[in-house]
Amino acid sequence: MKKLILLVSILFVIHFKATAQEQSVFTHYQVNPVLINPAAAGFSGSHEIYANLKNQWVDFPGAPKTYALSYHGPVAKTFGLGATLYKEDIASLNRTRAVINYAFRYKVEKLKFGFGFTTEYSQWSIDNDVLSNSLYDPGDETVDNGIDGISSFDASIGLYGLFNEKTYIGIAFPNIIMARLDGSQEPDIEELNDGGYYMFNVGHKIDVTEGVQIEPSLLLRKVRNVPFTADLSIKGLFMDERLVGGLTYRTGPGESLIVLIGTKQQQFSFYYSFDVSFQNFQSYNNGAHELTVGFRIPAKDRSSVQEGTIEQMTK
Repeated sequence: MKKLILLVSILFVIHFKATAQEQSVFTHYQVNPVLINPAAAGFSGSHEIYANLKNQWVDFPGAPKTYALSYHGPVAKTFGLGATLYKEDIASLNRTRAVINYAFRYKVEKLKFGFGFTTEYSQWSIDNDVLSNSLYDPGDETVDNGIDGISSFDASIGLYGLFNEKTYIGIAFPNIIMARLDGSQEPDIEELNDGGYYMFNVGHKIDVTEGVQIEPSLLLRKVRNVPFTADLSIKGLFMDERLVGGLTYRTGPGESLIVLIGTKQQQFSFYYSFDVSFQNFQSYNNGAHELTVGFRIPAKDRSSVQEGTIEQMTK
């Protein structure tokens, strides 16, 4: 078992050294869009706090676990701010990410739109206990560098819009600026900023009857070290979102079906999803689980936050 965990760790470190960091793949962007688009920070006009846990490949040795604690909200009439701390564990490999989101929001009649960007510090490291593993070769540069820690800086930008409080559309470009902060001079360092990565999502809420809405949505995702995927989702909102249920079909090499259930009770919200993969690897694990707990605080002057206009900004 220890040998398997060490092998998984080494493979991830080699992968990181060759192509830098990758994006975590969350499902609960449907309830917390800041996970995929920095322009959504403060967009609702409320202060929002989320705690997120994603446990992948349950019961498989060294399975990835991701923890996230985030806040975002309006801090000025047309400015939103957010901060997220991520902790990821993969076998003996640990990753910490500190992210700050900045968003500028405007409103023109029924259209609200915003522009945002993200700055991120990321560090990978390997647990010291791998040094006692029989597979470890003393002086192995890959493992030694991993134990010392491999750090990097990253930046992303995004656009987000909401029309008539029902139709939303957003696009984000991750990894537009990447740089190593550990003094590494790998020959592929210039390739880290080759670009071409994006996350595009669109959705619309349809009123069915009083207190009941149906929300179809689409997410197209092409990010570093993750093959292209498309999420086709349908979500039902019942009793003014006191009950939420949904299904997502995710295409690509990680083809899977995702079931979402949740509730929103005044300031509190709770969401849970379960992923079942259609790949052969599913027979070696018990799927993926994701859990989000949220707390929402209305802004003191919510109307002024949401009614900021371009004309006010130019005065």
